[in-house]
Amino acid sequence: MEKNEISGQRQMEFLKKFDYIREAGTEGEAKAAHLIQEELKELGVENHIEEFSFDTFQINYAKLTVTEPYHKEYTVIAYGRCGNTKKDGLQAPFLYVENGDDISLMGARGKVVMLNNRVDAGMYQKLVKAGAAGFISISGTPLDEGEDLKPTAYRLPKMSESAASRLPGAAIHYKDAIELVTKGASQVCLETDQETVTRTSGNVIAHIEGTDKKEEILTLTAHFDSVPEGPGAYDNMAGGAIIMELCRYFHAHRPRRTMEFIWFGAEEKGLLGSQNYVQVHEKELAMHQFNMNVDLAGQLVGGTVIGVTGDASICQMMTYLAHEAGIGMSTKHQVWVSDSNSFAWKGVPAMTLNRDGFGMHTRHDTIALLSDWSLKRSAELLGHIADRLGNIETMPIIRTMPEEFVKELEEYFA
Repeated sequence: MEKNEISGQRQMEFLKKFDYIREAGTEGEAKAAHLIQEELKELGVENHIEEFSFDTFQINYAKLTVTEPYHKEYTVIAYGRCGNTKKDGLQAPFLYVENGDDISLMGARGKVVMLNNRVDAGMYQKLVKAGAAGFISISGTPLDEGEDLKPTAYRLPKMSESAASRLPGAAIHYKDAIELVTKGASQVCLETDQETVTRTSGNVIAHIEGTDKKEEILTLTAHFDSVPEGPGAYDNMAGGAIIMELCRYFHAHRPRRTMEFIWFGAEEKGLLGSQNYVQVHEKELAMHQFNMNVDLAGQLVGGTVIGVTGDASICQMMTYLAHEAGIGMSTKHQVWVSDSNSFAWKGVPAMTLNRDGFGMHTRHDTIALLSDWSLKRSAELLGHIADRLGNIETMPIIRTMPEEFVKELEEYFA
């Protein structure tokens, strides 16, 4: 690969076009998809958008009021996919249960409980078993000021039971949680209301046909949507910039194998774009040799990791290729919570290139924290891997997926 043709500055210029929130299914995400298409059109690369619909939650309001032994309303944000309260809210005793240990939860029946951490699937089931009437979780730190005093928006995992039977829940900021405990809140009224809505997202797909091995496909992927809290430069428009730079390179240096460059929508809603892609293109997946995904990139200080979901030998191969490129990294052999999962779920070996960083899923995730040096370096590493795999005589990737990964992926997507 010709490293002098990879530009970090050009990637930064590309990123500046996306310094806004791109939540899936909104005008912001749709605008971004068309901007990516415009860039590809300027390059002369064949591309199209594959749209898909998805159901998501729309939160209408949430409120927490302490009614005894004092009266005060607190700012909270309802959990996505939680239950709705009745019109006059859920009026119940309040109990702080710390980490949700079994002893603390012994007194949870019929109460609105407050926990230190985000409620995941396991904790939710514990709360249901303990008979809790609702829940509050704590977000933020005691050092926050201004805008950062707004609680973090969380969502419950998809569950089999109907929305009507779910517990109502919300997040509160750390400083308000301290006040609840300090003042001895004993009775509260929790109000939550949300509805299911259908929205449209899309994947932008660019196609560079291989020369003499065009029936074998390599994919380079990154998601371009963001969470609603911030513009998602690190997570993950930086990944989108990296694969755009490599699309430019391989358009000029056409590989032997076909390469598809895919910017996925709705990753932050549960890998929906990549799930849609592998389902729509399921008949072609036997031709897919390897998925090279990027998720979290571009910050200067940090370490680069390649997470491999496939045969263990791929880790050794990635390390060898990184040595060739002269770029430091480490590997992890595991299921990675990113769009690479969707390919691995369907039996296609996959990896995610990831760099340590700050501000993910917050308003601080802006281009100001990114580095053209870091972008160039990651693009060179991924480009070297893609170049070698795209042009080698016999594809060295073993397609067999470890049994423990197969089981974990089935559970993940179930």
